[in-house]
Amino acid sequence: MDKIKSRFNSFSGKITLIVMLGISLIAVTVSFVVLVMSRQVFTKNYGDSQEKVFEQIEKEFNDFHDHIQNVFDAIDSSWAFRLYFNETPELDNTQTFQNVYQMEQDLEKSKSADMERLNILVVGYNGKHYLSRTENICVTDQEILQSEPAKKALSDPDVIHYTYTGQAYTTTSRNADTLIISKALYYHESREVYAIAFVTLTMEELKQYYNYFVSDTTSFYLVDDHEIVLCSDRPGITGTHLQEEWFEKIKNADELRMELKQDSTVYTLMKRILPYQKCAIYALIDNDVALQDLYNMPFLIASCSAIGIFILMACLFYTHKTMRPLAKLIGKMSAIREGNFSEYMTVEGTTEVQELASTYNYMLDDLKHYVDELVQTQKKQRQAEISALQMQINPHYIYNTLASIKWLVYQNDTAKTVRTIDAFISLLRNTISNSDEFIPVRQEMINIQNYILINQTRYGDSIQVEYYVSRVCEEYLLPKMILQPFIENTFFHAYPEGRCGTIQIVVKQKEEKLEIQIIDDGVGMTKEKVLKIMNEPTGKEHYSGIGVHNVQERLKLLYGDDYGINIFSEEQKGTTVVIVLPVSYKTGTDEK
Repeated sequence: MDKIKSRFNSFSGKITLIVMLGISLIAVTVSFVVLVMSRQVFTKNYGDSQEKVFEQIEKEFNDFHDHIQNVFDAIDSSWAFRLYFNETPELDNTQTFQNVYQMEQDLEKSKSADMERLNILVVGYNGKHYLSRTENICVTDQEILQSEPAKKALSDPDVIHYTYTGQAYTTTSRNADTLIISKALYYHESREVYAIAFVTLTMEELKQYYNYFVSDTTSFYLVDDHEIVLCSDRPGITGTHLQEEWFEKIKNADELRMELKQDSTVYTLMKRILPYQKCAIYALIDNDVALQDLYNMPFLIASCSAIGIFILMACLFYTHKTMRPLAKLIGKMSAIREGNFSEYMTVEGTTEVQELASTYNYMLDDLKHYVDELVQTQKKQRQAEISALQMQINPHYIYNTLASIKWLVYQNDTAKTVRTIDAFISLLRNTISNSDEFIPVRQEMINIQNYILINQTRYGDSIQVEYYVSRVCEEYLLPKMILQPFIENTFFHAYPEGRCGTIQIVVKQKEEKLEIQIIDDGVGMTKEKVLKIMNEPTGKEHYSGIGVHNVQERLKLLYGDDYGINIFSEEQKGTTVVIVLPVSYKTGTDEK
């Protein structure tokens, strides 16, 4: 029994429980994936059914065109219409009545049952017109013959033309969106046009051909060969140039049906070409809306989310309960770094954590016995550590420098790119390859110039540097890269962003000492700021990984308390750094 309890209380036992919960989550996920796949199957089947309906619309539009063709052919072949619109001979009232009656009879024979109320208007060039409905024409015959549908008919008399217009010719359709179908009537012997026939359909009349197809999920478009919408269930789009993204995708495609994902929504697109009408019909189906009634997706998502949250909370609970003793152990181990060796750990938690706490307590006892020896050893190693302090290139500085060089390459600035690369190579060579701790002043100036060139490449030329090096001092030795931290601090502390200025580097011999001054005309700083600069490391993106205080310790260790660094600064008046070193030629201790 105790063994079972110990196993259940172990970290591995609780991990097992979490894994079981994870398996449950996987089961939910798989179920969701299956649901998504079933939706895909339904989407295809739904698209197939809609495509069959769309094909029926295509057939009805073609049938409608055939009926219109029959009407125009009947008018064109009727001797009564030709006699009525002929300029000669003049007919008396009786003859005119008989002729009009015959025109109506010829027209009635050509119309199908579902086109009884068709609005047919024929306007001749002899000043006469004929209207199949009992209503008034509200424009003149001349205006009708100069309208866009008439111009299209005259441009190609053998073709039936479909034209959208915002106003038609009769009182019932004067200010309504209408589709006008026009055809020129001409003498076949001379091809002389004697009249133009018009069939006018309002948008409401056109709906009978596609209204059973459209819904909240499906839109219909009839578009001519100039990409003008002749009719659609979408309000306000008729008569406009269709420039939708989905239209651009499907209009020239070989496929008659395709899918398009736009703004995280999946659409099904369909098209059919109506060559005799010089038009095409398009359908746009919103699959997400079409399927929202099939699956209650918000409920399913909420259910899966609730399960996920429950599993997450369970994992957090057991993890927190298991990790709490470890967190305490970490806190006590942190106290050891501060020199407190009395922070013993309470033995609690899982079996593994209890074993870890016991081992930690034993280790703490053993550690106390060696603390004194360790402190003494560290004191002895201090001198060696300070002697080993060398300027190391910070990886962030390398990354940013290479990024700046890359930018120069993009800018095609070959000369500046070459200068920057040469400076960077020289800086790397003298920092990494050169193992000498002491170098001549001349070489140190070259390193500083390369460092400044790279900084100016990255941050611009707003900060200029002037060098005043005495010739007699050029071969004096000094610790390698000893000036770099001060130049670095001057660049990034003395001149806030956007401020220009000048840095002066003065190297001279004063009595038996080598004196180096770094003078800037920047913002200066308070005494507190000076102390902070002397005791804080450089930034992550700067060149070195060592602070000014480390340089001071190094100089004191190498040369004693008579040498080192002094910083003089006043706010808004600039800063002067004075570094005093002994004059030496070969090593840091062999003075002249």
